[in-house]
Amino acid sequence: MINMENKDQNLHISPAFANALLGADAGKLIVSYGGGTNSTAMLIGLYHANIIPDHVLFADTGGEKQRTYNYIEYFNKWLRKHRMPEIETVKYKTKDGNELTLEQDVINNNTLPAIAFGFKTCSQKFKIYPQEKFLKKLYPQEKITHLIGYDLGEQRRVKDNPLVNHKNLYPLIEWKWNRSKCVEVILSEGLCLPGKSSCFFCPNMKKHEILDLTEDEKKRVKFMEANAKNKVELKGLGRQFAWTDLINADESQLKMFDGLEMYQSPCECVD
Repeated sequence: MINMENKDQNLHISPAFANALLGADAGKLIVSYGGGTNSTAMLIGLYHANIIPDHVLFADTGGEKQRTYNYIEYFNKWLRKHRMPEIETVKYKTKDGNELTLEQDVINNNTLPAIAFGFKTCSQKFKIYPQEKFLKKLYPQEKITHLIGYDLGEQRRVKDNPLVNHKNLYPLIEWKWNRSKCVEVILSEGLCLPGKSSCFFCPNMKKHEILDLTEDEKKRVKFMEANAKNKVELKGLGRQFAWTDLINADESQLKMFDGLEMYQSPCECVD
């Protein structure tokens, strides 16, 4: 094992992983930053391991929670202070070059996000594709290593990159960092926790997360559900129920859905 120790973090990296990360075939190092706990902790770990990525990319769907946007600005100050690359935002663009948000795409099609129906096309289109397009334009022939922040408890999500000259690496899994360790690492830097990152209308959100939305986000959620004529047999963003009913009930101080379990279908968003 290679022991990379710097300041307060002690990172053990196998020779094979070190070669994949720093060897001649590594190419450009690209961090996929999701705006949440795991990817924030991963960047801190990379800093302490003296590993400086070439880019830190955040794919903005246009529907992230406001606290995520606030945290990116906040964490960028830490990155600048430690001479790490700042977070760069990339967005989906149509063929004619116009920006299109996931929220507007859903509204234009009078439907709900694809993940509500069990599909993962929203993250593919608005998270993965904008990063691929950015890198293809900047580095059309170079090798690319994507650093993805899945923690030790998410090994089931690990997969190879399908693109030629691209590969995925998972530093948190290599370091054996679970979610609790990621929280510990962030707090040890004197930073606030970012909270869970997702679109504010993600159907995988839990009841308390829905009720914690800002008033503007709740208003936009209600419009999305009312606009969704093509939702098949779904009742709303909650699949079995409409978020509008939950929000209205909470505003009326009624207790609803206490025994209802939220359906979980992991998307491909990177935290």
